[in-house]
Amino acid sequence: MKMERPGSRPLSSEEVAHLETLKSVVDKALDDGKFSAAEIDRIKSLLWADGKVTFEELREVHETIQSVMGNMPPGQEWFKYSR
Repeated sequence: MKMERPGSRPLSSEEVAHLETLKSVVDKALDDGKFSAAEIDRIKSLLWADGKVTFEELREVHETIQSVMGNMPPGQEWFKYSR
């Protein structure tokens, strides 16, 4: 389902390319059904590349996870926290 946001502007070609890259990275990260720490870091770096996270980026991540995993949330590889 395509949702429209009132007052939103059309995406530039650079923004569309960025969203396609983000989708590809999330899709590849879910090949094994879970996110590793490195994959999470990569996704975060793409989301924050321009210093802000947009609605379109969050929607792209959410929709990609749903298209790959359905209603099952992805697992997360646990790692030891170090200070």
